[in-house]
Amino acid sequence: MKNKLNTLIYTGAAVLLLLSCTLAPENGGSDDGGNAFLPGDRALSRIDGLLEAERPSEALQWIYFYKGSEDPPELNYNDLEKQALKEMDRQLSRSLEDRDYRKALSLLRSLDTLKASRPVTPVPEKQEILQDYVKNLLEFEKSGAAAVMVTQGVLSLKDVTDQDLRYLEERFTRGEHRKALAAVVQELENRSLAPEILSEEFLSTPVTMEDLLEGTVTVWVDKGLRLDRGVGYPDRSIGSGFFIDKSGYILTNYHVIESEVNPEYKGYSRLFIKLSDDRGEKIPARVVGWDRHFDIALLKTEIEAPYVFSFARDSHFALGEKVFAIGSPGGLNNTITSGSVSAVRRPLQTMGESIQVDVAINPGNSGGPLMNSDSDVKGIVFAGITGFEGVNFAIDGDYVKKLLPQLYEGGALEHSWIGIGGYQGFDYLEVLYISPGSPAASLGMARGDRILSINGNKVVRNQDVRDAILGVPPGTMIQMEWQTVAGQRKTSRLSLGLRPDSPLKEAVRRDTRENLIPPMFGMVLNQVARQQYTVERVYTGGGADEASISANDTIILRRWDVNEKDGYVLIQFVFKGLKAGYLESAVQLGAGLESAIFF
Repeated sequence: MKNKLNTLIYTGAAVLLLLSCTLAPENGGSDDGGNAFLPGDRALSRIDGLLEAERPSEALQWIYFYKGSEDPPELNYNDLEKQALKEMDRQLSRSLEDRDYRKALSLLRSLDTLKASRPVTPVPEKQEILQDYVKNLLEFEKSGAAAVMVTQGVLSLKDVTDQDLRYLEERFTRGEHRKALAAVVQELENRSLAPEILSEEFLSTPVTMEDLLEGTVTVWVDKGLRLDRGVGYPDRSIGSGFFIDKSGYILTNYHVIESEVNPEYKGYSRLFIKLSDDRGEKIPARVVGWDRHFDIALLKTEIEAPYVFSFARDSHFALGEKVFAIGSPGGLNNTITSGSVSAVRRPLQTMGESIQVDVAINPGNSGGPLMNSDSDVKGIVFAGITGFEGVNFAIDGDYVKKLLPQLYEGGALEHSWIGIGGYQGFDYLEVLYISPGSPAASLGMARGDRILSINGNKVVRNQDVRDAILGVPPGTMIQMEWQTVAGQRKTSRLSLGLRPDSPLKEAVRRDTRENLIPPMFGMVLNQVARQQYTVERVYTGGGADEASISANDTIILRRWDVNEKDGYVLIQFVFKGLKAGYLESAVQLGAGLESAIFF
């Protein structure tokens, strides 16, 4: 009797439909693949090349790698280390002169990680640099970024009153520090900052719904005409946004304004906003900075904001907490909806987790503020699921606050990474994949190793690591503790690399399909013949697990298709397995090239 042929198609992940609109980088690894142990001459050449390229943190990573190896090349590591630290000292002084405070803070953080001695050139302490950073943001009318830095506790209000900030007194008011600080907070238009030091007049003015509506805008992206069967129709995207400082800066979603900045879009695109009044006037705007991974964008318009929203100091969400949103569903501005927090930590984005709410959200709400009962912003509305009433999502305000200073700098945001695809066990984080040429590859790590801590803080989820390095510039040194498959505990200092826009898409171009199958489909294969494999391991929750594939099953690969344009990989194979009674089954698995396992 012939074996019955069972066909199973597994698509990998549910599709999230956004309802909110109407509608080879430097990576911190080596140049030769990252994980090759080089003899002395080539090792010295590698380190010298990094120092000449003014990349001292990466040079130090290799210095420590060779220094701690069992068979190191014959190099003078102490002299090389001194040379790299001297270059970091020079860059620190230069970044302070250039007022590049993010880089200066990155270098100070690296020196702290290395436990290196203070630089030879005298430099301010971290708190002094943070003070200067806030002053610089205010000087260049980027008060929204200054406000979130203070809101996050990056800079305490006590620090703002230091004598070093006489500039603030001279700019805003003369007299006592308390009055100066009150003026600063009023300039920031941030009601959540230290209400005890503000004037009674300022505090006694309650925020009204009319105020909130005035600070919310409708975002219009005009894409010209769309032809359908020879008939032209207006093609436009509609979303929402809200002012975050007096100078006319507005936050919204990236997907609302994507056509303005996506180089793959070749059509016509013009960006406008409409205020909440009844005039309906279209005011030109431009995109300043954006991040597609967190779906946020910063816009600028040349008008003074009628009302400025404040971010909540505490962005913690409690289940059942009452929240409300303002937006323009279908272009109907001044629409207020309310509800509660349904769930937290929903893994819907490739780099962050989302908040689920039952607040009514419709096309056009994207980019509107999600607020608490004090009218402070705790998130940004961005998505819903088609056909599911009351299942909607918002971006956590903590992510927005961390990234906002970078958005003000302009352009697409760059993120740091270690270069690992992680598997989350019950209470551990295991290495599932290591990207070629990444910082992790240069440490000699392998699949099955476990990540224990980052900078001394325990991690058990992919998001734990991403949160630990979010907003930290590439090139910053961190300390990672990990455990090998053999059980050996190691502590390594590494230089964060520049995260590719799509790690899996980059990996498909550089790696073999056998290495890509574990992170994409959740199984490890051992080759026994041409196109024939045995299954070594199946990871719970992956595509192979959902397809009822088990360890020791036999697999014969038939097809491997990569579609970068549409962002997916398909694999077809025939397998015999215990769960299928050793009957021969044909299986097709699909995996998207956008993955949330990387950090």
